[in-house]
Amino acid sequence: MSRVKIWVLILGLAILEKNLYALGENIKTFRADFVQKAQNEDRDSNQDDSNDYEQIFYRGSIEAKAPNLVKWTYVDPVKKEILVVDKKIIIYEPNLYQATITRLKEEADFLSILRRATPKGDKKYISKVGKTSYLLTVEGDKPTSIEFKDEFNNEILIVFSNVSINVPIDDKNFVFTPKEGTDIIEQ
Repeated sequence: MSRVKIWVLILGLAILEKNLYALGENIKTFRADFVQKAQNEDRDSNQDDSNDYEQIFYRGSIEAKAPNLVKWTYVDPVKKEILVVDKKIIIYEPNLYQATITRLKEEADFLSILRRATPKGDKKYISKVGKTSYLLTVEGDKPTSIEFKDEFNNEILIVFSNVSINVPIDDKNFVFTPKEGTDIIEQ
């Protein structure tokens, strides 16, 4: 093979590798609606059908902005907001007038998960943050779902719809503004 052909081949492989391994690299903002299913593997011992698992469904929306701002807004079955700002997570439950603020050991926001994703197979990517592995499904350049097990051994599946990438999102959307009288718990 001539040197030109070899360089073209190397350049082509480098471009292909960059496209495969840079799932979230060009995503500066992400906005979508979601349905989240949490399925607990621990069955109630009183249940007759051993295939029954407790499932809970949530609905809401997500906004994310690079480098590390995320807001999950849950609307059904209960209202809740989860804000991730840098390495701080705020879980706000307005109906309970309660907010819990926790410091994260490492970035675990949505865009960080995307940036760390590596190809696993057809339209699938795997990403690991801390002890949690995430399986992402992508259609074109848009994430359509994410699966993982949470710290309580629940299997979580989040399916995205109405996905918008790199649309303007105001930083004000990530400012925590609790109702008056909200108890703030810092952990």
